[in-house]
Amino acid sequence: MSSGPKRPSKTLTEHAKGIAALPGEKFAELKAFGAEKVQETLGAFLSALPALKQAGYDLREFEIELGLTPKVIAHFMPHPAKEEDIAAAREALKDNKIGASMFSVLRRAGDMHRQIKAPGFECAHMEIDVGVIPAVRLRYRASDE
Repeated sequence: MSSGPKRPSKTLTEHAKGIAALPGEKFAELKAFGAEKVQETLGAFLSALPALKQAGYDLREFEIELGLTPKVIAHFMPHPAKEEDIAAAREALKDNKIGASMFSVLRRAGDMHRQIKAPGFECAHMEIDVGVIPAVRLRYRASDE
């Protein structure tokens, strides 16, 4: 029942070399897929912005990170919003998977932001990575006092 010696898994370097060795057409196919995925993510992201603004999150800027898993990195500044506006935003985003995910992550980050006490610092903005696995960062800067 022995299947012989087990091959070690590829290292990251070996995997990268394998990708680099792909024939030109395969590499072009991967590149086109990446560009298509970025455009798809960007479209969902942009269409979510009005609802996110209504829910209390103003977009300051965004970046596009190109890599094996491309992503949009958005910088938001929170502002107060009424409960009915938040509920309306949630409803508006229910069919936008990326927008709904962003909304959920921003809401949780906002809850956390209100709990963090850092005397002499204020929240500069919330940064969210919109990709396969969304991630959020709270960025703080020294107060102007």
